[in-house]
Formats: sequence, structure tokens, C-alpha cells
Amino acid sequence: MKYRARTATPARRAHYDADSYRRWVARQIGPRQVGGIYRSGYAGAVYEVLAIDPGPRIGAWPVWRITVRLLGATAAVQHCTAWEARDQVLAEPGESALTYWAEHILDGPVLTAGPTAGALLEQRHLLDEVAHPEQVAVFRHLAAA
Repeated sequence: MKYRARTATPARRAHYDADSYRRWVARQIGPRQVGGIYRSGYAGAVYEVLAIDPGPRIGAWPVWRITVRLLGATAAVQHCTAWEARDQVLAEPGESALTYWAEHILDGPVLTAGPTAGALLEQRHLLDEVAHPEQVAVFRHLAAA
């Protein structure tokens, strides 16, 4: 009886339905935030969250979606895969995510061919310069001489 009284009017019913939808989407998204790095428990893929669209998108499926990019990839993909207990938070947005991304690039294999090889090599050189400023200064001094 109490529930029926709370949702007696269409406006109240819409309010409670919207609140229920927001809680459901929050459970689906889980702890993911834009800029964070996570590991999928199902596929083991490590990805960075680029955007979260909580919806609702009326008349469209999925009603919510998340845009991610696998680390080391250049293409972004959208999906509506819910957060699971076996998924992992690897780095929260901010400095820890940038550090994780940099370590991933530096530890990964160097690509010598393909459409993204030049970009990844440039990223590695830039990150090496940031990680080892003294060595870079010595090399620049020797190159100038």
C-alpha cells in the first residue's frame, strides 16, 4: 500500500522510475571514471575510459554506453558491458593513470612497421626524455659538440 501511495500520480511514478534507472546505470558503470585505466576480468584487456554516456537515449540501444581505448591502440570503441566483480581498477584518473600509461608504453614492444609505428616510437622517445632528463641533457650536449 505504501508503494502505491508514493507512485499514485504520473509525475511521482516518473520520478521513481528515473531514480531507479540512475541507480541501475550506476551499478552497470561501476567504479569506472573518465581518464581511469581498468582491466576486463573477462578478456584481460587493459583499457582507458574516454567517455561515459549514462543516457537515457530514448528509442536507441544501448540506453547507456562507455567509450574506451585499449592501451597501445589508437581506435576508440563504444560498448555497454557492465562492471563485474572480476574487473580491476588499475589506475584512478589523474597522475596515477598517466604513470600507468607511460609505463605501459615504455615496457611494451617497439613497433617498427604499420600505420601507428611512428606515433608509438615518438611517444616512447618523449617518455624516455621525461623519465631520464639528465641522460637526455648529456646526449644533447654531446650532439651539439
